[in-house]
Amino acid sequence: MNVLIPFTEGELRDALSSAGFENVEIVAKWNNFTTFVARKKAPVLSDDKSIARSQKKISVKQVTPHLDALFDMCPVYLNDYVEPKLLGTVCTQRMQYFAEKGAMSNDTLETFDEIARMIQQLPKLSSKTLVVDQPVLTMGDPDELTAEQMDVLHQCVNALKPWKKGPLCIFGTHIDTEWRSDFKWERLQQSLPNLKDKVVCDLGCGNGYFMYRMLEYSPKLVLGVDPNLHAWLEFHLFQRISGVENIKFEYMRGDIMASFPGMFDVVFCLGVLYHTPDPITMLKDIHKSMKGKSTLIVDCQGIPGDDDIALFPKKRYTNMKGVYFLPTLNTLRSWLQRANFRCIEVIFNEELSTDEQRSTEWAPVRSLEESLDPADKTKTVEGYPRAHRFYVKCMK
Repeated sequence: MNVLIPFTEGELRDALSSAGFENVEIVAKWNNFTTFVARKKAPVLSDDKSIARSQKKISVKQVTPHLDALFDMCPVYLNDYVEPKLLGTVCTQRMQYFAEKGAMSNDTLETFDEIARMIQQLPKLSSKTLVVDQPVLTMGDPDELTAEQMDVLHQCVNALKPWKKGPLCIFGTHIDTEWRSDFKWERLQQSLPNLKDKVVCDLGCGNGYFMYRMLEYSPKLVLGVDPNLHAWLEFHLFQRISGVENIKFEYMRGDIMASFPGMFDVVFCLGVLYHTPDPITMLKDIHKSMKGKSTLIVDCQGIPGDDDIALFPKKRYTNMKGVYFLPTLNTLRSWLQRANFRCIEVIFNEELSTDEQRSTEWAPVRSLEESLDPADKTKTVEGYPRAHRFYVKCMK
């Protein structure tokens, strides 16, 4: 894989030093290739007093009883899909990951725990109103809640700002999300494989908007995987209202896919690949999780052009951290081929629009418009090419 890495030699030295290396030397140069040799820094030895001082600075993790109450410790449904020899490992991984709850501050965990408390104050329903075949995902009728419960709901949905995926209508409250996810779904619908009675994975599922839209096609199971606790809470609010039983959300990273060998008939990987430092390994893990002759649908941000390259931003891309490789369409095809996918079909290839991603009252964030160069909308504020969106369908 050829990658555009916009670093000078000095910046690469600094990066190696920041990563814990020393004695960085250039030992060879050829054309655009530079070989560095570096040594891992030795650990700094501390006396007992220094160790004691550092231990005092370590904060105790916030107790989150209401978040913990939402977590399913024993997901019985997995017994039907995961090999017995892997089931114990999967359960241990998911419990450990949930216990860690990412690198969140105690203030954030306290806020999330309060949101979880509000969700649990709402009644468990199988609402008479659940509309999944229209652009606005609609659930809940206002007359199903008491005035007191409606007040809790309003507090809850406001506390969950910013809302990313939608649009939504919850008990009559219209939520204009940052992403018009219905635009993407409308494009994908034209190329959907058969989902009826299928086991489907939505990798990077966010709050579950797309999983609910899939219900129109009667899948057997839709499993969402996402390491975003904020999205996990939104999903639990949806589940509290809808009572839908064949949609599940695993709060895990994408590398869990390798623990589901041969499980899925269809995998959606929407808006994920450019957030991973190793996209080919992720694609190989996805391939392993799929049954024979199954379908993968990928949505990936990338850059325009026909070269076999990917952009590797220095720090941020459109004000976002955690963006690693933004491929050209040709490079995305190569990634898929190297992961042994076949029958690659391009569904969509256009510049990302500010009509589709924008700041709203329910998502008061720096969105796409704020992340483009004011003087040249073909570039980001960092000076990189503006993102294109590639949708690709392929087969195992």
